[in-house]
Amino acid sequence: MKNIVKNIMTATLASTMSAAAVTAFADDYEPGFTVTPGVGYYFFDSDSNIDDDTLFSLALGYQFDNPWAVELVYLNADSESDNSLIGDIDVEQYRLDGLYHFSRSGKWQPYLAGGIGDIDYEATRFSVDDNDTIFNFGGGAKYQLSKVASLRPDLRLIHGIEESTFDVAFTLGLSFLLGATESSAPVKKSKPVEPAVVAGPADADNDGVIDSRDQCPNTPNGVRVDSNGCPLDSDKDGVADYKDSCPDSALNAKVDSRGCYIELTEDKEVQLNVRFANNSAEVPQSAYPEIESVAKFMREYAGTSVVIEGHTDDRGAAAYNQQLSERRAKAVADVLIQEFRVSGNSVSSVGYGEEKPVVSNDTAENRATNRRVVAVVKATVKTRAEK
Repeated sequence: MKNIVKNIMTATLASTMSAAAVTAFADDYEPGFTVTPGVGYYFFDSDSNIDDDTLFSLALGYQFDNPWAVELVYLNADSESDNSLIGDIDVEQYRLDGLYHFSRSGKWQPYLAGGIGDIDYEATRFSVDDNDTIFNFGGGAKYQLSKVASLRPDLRLIHGIEESTFDVAFTLGLSFLLGATESSAPVKKSKPVEPAVVAGPADADNDGVIDSRDQCPNTPNGVRVDSNGCPLDSDKDGVADYKDSCPDSALNAKVDSRGCYIELTEDKEVQLNVRFANNSAEVPQSAYPEIESVAKFMREYAGTSVVIEGHTDDRGAAAYNQQLSERRAKAVADVLIQEFRVSGNSVSSVGYGEEKPVVSNDTAENRATNRRVVAVVKATVKTRAEK
């Protein structure tokens, strides 16, 4: 019986190799995980003194989008020994197999397979446990029942390395491709069709707009155009994007040939008045909003600079008043720089003491008016011209 099975196996492998020679270039491989339960018959080597018996198996694998697949296989073939003293033997295999598929012929798809694993023999009567490393080689075919299910006969020659045994296993399985959509017919991947070159209407400047509709027929190569064949002008300033050096100009602003604003100049000035307590150089919090307005003006108009001028009333020695005015001017300058992040290179301070009163020092109210700091900001400001 075993010789008959081996002859069948030889014929099966020969036919599989023949199919490979004819169909190895076709593309019939849909990727996905596979689950294959199976039943069959296991033929043990005659020297192992184990009776041939039925088997069942379970294979979990993955089919790549090419001829190759990989499987983890569990196989169980409970049997009994020819030696009545040993009795029943539980045989289990664990294998890692690789499969190489050939292209389908109708609904049949042959494959070759091989791998490595372990076989375990357990004699239940005497608790004898033995195992061996195995190699297997064989093949089979898949008969496609649907897109997701195939009937799968499989024949393997299994060689035990240490015991030098040669077993044969025949399995009939039902293979499921997980993730595929159900279909009653095999799916063949078609070869890509080269697009036909068809002569169309003339487009002299190759901008994608035919000459009969092209309102700008001489657009340079590579320039993006609108449906009329004219270069795009995203900011609507009259200068095409590919020529526009200032692509974000505001609507209705006058621009030059580069798409940049046409600029006019005018002078602007901001004055700051901070009043101090008598004999004090501490900047009052009430003055911060006014100082901040100077900082905002300087950030809006780049290149501006500010001079902080400090002044006192006439009480006290002139030399002391001079020093006090300088401290007051510097205190305001420090607020601009430290609190409102104005560049120190744009800020300077100067003290005039009691030299430049704005009113006479004959009353307490007038003296309070003269205890002041003035910030003078001047700049030449560029503004855009409107159309």
